[in-house]
Amino acid sequence: MTETSGARGGRAPSAAATAPTGPIGFATAQVHTLRNYEELDGGQGREVFFRADRFRSDELAPLELKLTLAHQGQTFAGEILDLAAGGLGVHWQGETSPRVDDAVEMELHVEGRLMHKGEVRVTSVRDTIVGPVTGLAFTRGYLDIEPLVQLRDVRQWRGSADRSFAIEDAPWNVQGHSDFRALVGSFRLFLEDAKQHFDEMAAASPWYLVHGDGNSGRDEIAVAVTPGPQWVHEEHPARAAMIERIQTEFVPAVLDYFGRIDNAMRLASDDEMPTLKHYSQRHLDALMLQAPLLHRARTKPLGYPGDFECMNYMYYKPFEGQTLFAKALHMAACASTPAQGVRARKNSVKERVHAALAQPPVGRPLRIASIASGPAQETYELLLELAPDGPPVEIVLFDQDRLALSFAQRRTSDIVRRRGLKHVRLVFLHDSIKRLLTDPTMFGTLGPFDLLFSTGLFDYLKPRTASILCGHFFANLTDGGAAYVGNMMPWNPARWVFEHHLEWTLLYRSHAEMLAFAQDGVPQARVSVLPDASGVNPFVVLHKE
Repeated sequence: MTETSGARGGRAPSAAATAPTGPIGFATAQVHTLRNYEELDGGQGREVFFRADRFRSDELAPLELKLTLAHQGQTFAGEILDLAAGGLGVHWQGETSPRVDDAVEMELHVEGRLMHKGEVRVTSVRDTIVGPVTGLAFTRGYLDIEPLVQLRDVRQWRGSADRSFAIEDAPWNVQGHSDFRALVGSFRLFLEDAKQHFDEMAAASPWYLVHGDGNSGRDEIAVAVTPGPQWVHEEHPARAAMIERIQTEFVPAVLDYFGRIDNAMRLASDDEMPTLKHYSQRHLDALMLQAPLLHRARTKPLGYPGDFECMNYMYYKPFEGQTLFAKALHMAACASTPAQGVRARKNSVKERVHAALAQPPVGRPLRIASIASGPAQETYELLLELAPDGPPVEIVLFDQDRLALSFAQRRTSDIVRRRGLKHVRLVFLHDSIKRLLTDPTMFGTLGPFDLLFSTGLFDYLKPRTASILCGHFFANLTDGGAAYVGNMMPWNPARWVFEHHLEWTLLYRSHAEMLAFAQDGVPQARVSVLPDASGVNPFVVLHKE
């Protein structure tokens, strides 16, 4: 007897075995490549001499197999090792000793049903470390194995928790939380209807009306954050009207759903959250992730959430996507409160720098540092706004993402060159956050700084780490300087989207919690909170006096 591995005893898997499976494990439709008869494969080597498939007993699980043997007047149970159409291998558990060619009476029951009754003959006897193993061959015909395999497959469908028909076993089964379930279901229907509407609109419109002339979206600047973002467009009048309708009709409805579902989610316990998340993803992922911002935030192609391209979407690319529906949903995501917060904190940084430039240091440049600078949009816009003959400025952009730093370097250096800003010096530092946390002297002669900004880094830092980094920031300030540390607040009304659909978890903090980690890290500093226009992304400010 030989043993083969694999669930089908070495056979090529059937189409049903290889097809993609639906939520309960049934094969879904797939395209098969047909071959002519002469193209079919046969056996090779020893496989040319055909042998029927042989299954180990564990390959037939969870079927219940019961074997009864009678030999020399004694009846006893046997343990099946493997089973084939022509015979089986068993652990011989009787008191008698079988010999080759002995006749044995056998009964085989599967799941309580009699599958075979009659004489079998001993073909081999051998001792193993687990006891005697006996080979038995059917003397009259063959055992039909295929029904056993089919029965096994049916039992496996029933036995697997993630493929069960039982509702209580379903990972999406939510007990209670009827408001959450109703809102998620309603939002799905809303998005499906919207997609159909936008698809019909796009089909009836010329290409450029939906997708622009190829230049729209290039370095457009968000000029307002409340009540919603309005972008500067130089568009065809019909395209501008279409975008305006999306902004005034579709976007507010999406944001309303965001807020209401978020409120319903917050009533759940931590233990219930995974189930709610599964329920939400099953209903909405296929629709929501068509928006480029949401898709990139979820898939994280650079390995971390909120990369510089996500920031660029929020800053000046509000109408991106392969379809009109994708563009509209992307615009809604860019109009959400946390996206407004991203733009608001950028504007806050510019306001602080302009205020400092109004009263620059005497005899030296104004020194600024941006930590985890990302695409450095605030620096880019600041360079567009600076007077060519203004006071000298030195700006250090620090990031551990080489792609983000390269992007920022290209844009900002080009503006300095094109505008002739000879009084501006840009320095780009590519180093790790780990070193930043352990080496407060890493900036060397580039500091100390009059202004130091960290807009998004602290959303991911634990309190103790945040305190340590505040101490390092404070050590790199001039007398009279200030460090601005941003942190998202817990009431973010798109938190449901972040955590359920983007796998994007932040360490949210209230004003009191932000003041606490700052004071813990720098007891001698004067600390305060600087609110932002969005109300969700303030700064805690460490003043060095």
